[in-house]
Amino acid sequence: MTETRHSHALPELRFSLSLLYVGRVLLGMNKTTVLDDERLTDVDERIEAITDELVATELLHEAAVLAGDVID
Repeated sequence: MTETRHSHALPELRFSLSLLYVGRVLLGMNKTTVLDDERLTDVDERIEAITDELVATELLHEAAVLAGDVID
């Protein structure tokens, strides 16, 4: 993979998103109270925010590669 100034953030964001999905599955398996619904909503909102950040960072990375703004 070509290195850009955005490259370092991509693995961290992907890992965070994976952990959030695991947490979401675990919370969903233990749905017993209304509080869990609030927790699921919080996790879903965080997943959406991290996904948006990941997509934006991937686009910035690709734009940097196309522009030739790479790290040697």
